[in-house]
Amino acid sequence: MLKYTSLKQKDLDYMTFILRNGMVTANQILVKFREPNIHRVYRRLRKLEDRNYVKHERIAHKVGVYFGTIESRKLTNVQATVPNKATIYTMQHDLLITDLILFYELQAEKQGVEFKYRTEREIRYSMIGEGDNQSKLKAYNDKRDRIPDAVFFFKSAEGNVTTSWIELELNMKDRKRYDEKFKLFDQLLSGESQEDQPYSYDQVIYFANDVKIHNVINQAKQRLINGNKITVRKVPSVILEDRWEEVMPNGSTDGSAGGNETD
Repeated sequence: MLKYTSLKQKDLDYMTFILRNGMVTANQILVKFREPNIHRVYRRLRKLEDRNYVKHERIAHKVGVYFGTIESRKLTNVQATVPNKATIYTMQHDLLITDLILFYELQAEKQGVEFKYRTEREIRYSMIGEGDNQSKLKAYNDKRDRIPDAVFFFKSAEGNVTTSWIELELNMKDRKRYDEKFKLFDQLLSGESQEDQPYSYDQVIYFANDVKIHNVINQAKQRLINGNKITVRKVPSVILEDRWEEVMPNGSTDGSAGGNETD
């Protein structure tokens, strides 16, 4: 129990998850924390919303998403940018990235592999730093193609860590844009030191469901020295069809953990 506050550790955990990922749905929180039912998730989110730690917005009159606030960032000290609005595209993109994170987190647990991640918002915060909004926006626009959608770290039983640059491609870009980005990938995958890159990457993984995007990426990587370290995959159907029970570790539905916890 936290002293001198009515907040519980689970409240801080919720805020940290939301802040790191930018925006999330109640169902993603349900999966992440393996809550026994969605009503418990909504109850805690309402509590955080009432205290101005979380904002709720309905995108296109359909999808309800939750954002963190500056107040929750100050409280948790999470080093990540905080969104103030969302378009349908950014909502779709960010939520699918969070789904991918949850999928690989659950898969890794089942397989006994250690999995960690960094989100685009955490990396953007570290690369762009402080300053007024105009200067931060300019810095972001200058570096946006040098910031991954996420970074996945897989640690094997032998202790070897594979660092993966993750891209989620919902729409196909023009050929010139791919050529420029793949030049960066070739440098990164060669082990060349990059001043503005916080990590050394072992591979690049694209996620896309459009066959045309698969073809463009596979063609572009053929011209690279390190093209064999770039792969393109479909977004797992488990994610698209919300079949999370298929990747949940056995017995992981947490009906007891926090079962006696009060809100």
